[in-house]
Amino acid sequence: MERYYLVFDFAIPFQMRDIADGMFFEAGCKGVEDLKEENGIYYVRVYFDGNADFHPEETPLKEYLIGSFRIEEQDWNENWKEHFKPVEIGKSIVVVPSWLKEEFNPEDRIPIYIYPGQTFGTGSHESTKLMMKLMEEYVFPDCSFLDVGSGSGILSILAKKLGAGKVVACDIQKEAKDELELNSLINGVSGVEFVHGSVDRVKGQFDIVVANIEKHLLLPIFPEIVRKVSQTLLISGILESQESDMVKEIEKHGFTVEKVERENGWIAVAARK
Repeated sequence: MERYYLVFDFAIPFQMRDIADGMFFEAGCKGVEDLKEENGIYYVRVYFDGNADFHPEETPLKEYLIGSFRIEEQDWNENWKEHFKPVEIGKSIVVVPSWLKEEFNPEDRIPIYIYPGQTFGTGSHESTKLMMKLMEEYVFPDCSFLDVGSGSGILSILAKKLGAGKVVACDIQKEAKDELELNSLINGVSGVEFVHGSVDRVKGQFDIVVANIEKHLLLPIFPEIVRKVSQTLLISGILESQESDMVKEIEKHGFTVEKVERENGWIAVAARK
């Protein structure tokens, strides 16, 4: 039986974005793509497995639904290839589709080759780009590094290429292990340890802990995340409207916010103990 995906397009008011994202992920969505932001309205595309029990017309989101369609798995993969292009990030990083590896010249940038799979993390979303910019500044040689909600493994792979020593990636999605292994192989990176489960299953503390996770998913595990930090905490996946609350939460746990990066309504925060 051919696998397929259900795709829904929404136009969501700014004040509803966090609530909507929470409903999408609670319903089991595979990903949320930001199409554009215009006059306080976020246009997003949401992907679900074909067998997902998601009926937006039966939810408070029904008034924001502007379209839906179905794509076959083969079309899904080709759609990624059509839209996923090399992305330069910060001063020294470039994220490249894996199928362009042989023909693309990264010049003096650090290349991160990624095959888009079923987990989050291709380098195209603002939250990932902002996190990578902070990592470019904060990761130092031989540091220990924990990637919470690792998805495709893009941040763990970047940490290794930036010179980190011990790198641990954890994710509740079982697919994340396979994608980390695939992307590590493509990048010629080894030594990233994967932990299947939430952050509470990871042992020890780390010089740097990163989490590119939306606020409603981050807050329930935040106390456990901060316990893993010995020096630096990097947080992304936060909307600008949530900045004040997030900074207060970070400071409440004894951290000092050093830097906030911003792009298209998203922020990433660097904080130290």
